[in-house]
Amino acid sequence: MTLRLEWPGFRLVYDEGVLGLSWSGAAVLEVKAERCIEASLRPKSGDYLRQLAFRFKSAPSDSTDLIMVRVGVPAAHVQGTEQLIERLRREHGVPDRQADEEEPAELVRVPAGAGGWVLAPTGTASEELFDEVMDRIQNDAD
Repeated sequence: MTLRLEWPGFRLVYDEGVLGLSWSGAAVLEVKAERCIEASLRPKSGDYLRQLAFRFKSAPSDSTDLIMVRVGVPAAHVQGTEQLIERLRREHGVPDRQADEEEPAELVRVPAGAGGWVLAPTGTASEELFDEVMDRIQNDAD
């Protein structure tokens, strides 16, 4: 059975084990639900009542590749979103993650209050640059 959630600027379709997320005029992401390692609703301030968070592994379990998506959920769509999450848990064993749990260490640089994020792992050069910049900032502050 197909499940659809749609609000201005965003559409999510779950059909035959595939999640399709699309942002009007911006991006489309299709991923097999079996790759979902988190689906949760988190508190959100501003125009949205909650924030839907997904984490997907992009390869077999021994890979460190990760895709993270966060989407603001209007109040009128919270119940439908909860039903989707429950279905993912039931049909695909997506773990239950509590909204007050700490963010995984590898995601600490993703702003929790941002409306929508798609995150993939950075390359080695980017990580080295980030570490160097953070070291310089720390040394300037001392």
